Amino acid sequence: MKKIKYIQIAHDVGVTHSAVSQWFSGKTKPTIDKAFIMKELHNIPLEAWLDIKSYLENDTKKQSCSTTTA
Repeated sequence: MKKIKYIQIAHDVGVTHSAVSQWFSGKTKPTIDKAFIMKELHNIPLEAWLDIKSYLENDTKKQSCSTTTA
């Protein structure tokens, strides 16, 4: 997954950097319209927003496993 800065996400969906930080820390969740924008712009599935922190952690683990060669 391409790394995206919170400030870019905030700009893309029209919220504050702080709001994005709260989404990714699991304190709050984006509204469905904001999640849909993220799906369209950054290919983050709508379902991921139910627990974005776990989604990102699991995606990172998958990528590190798939890029490791024996």
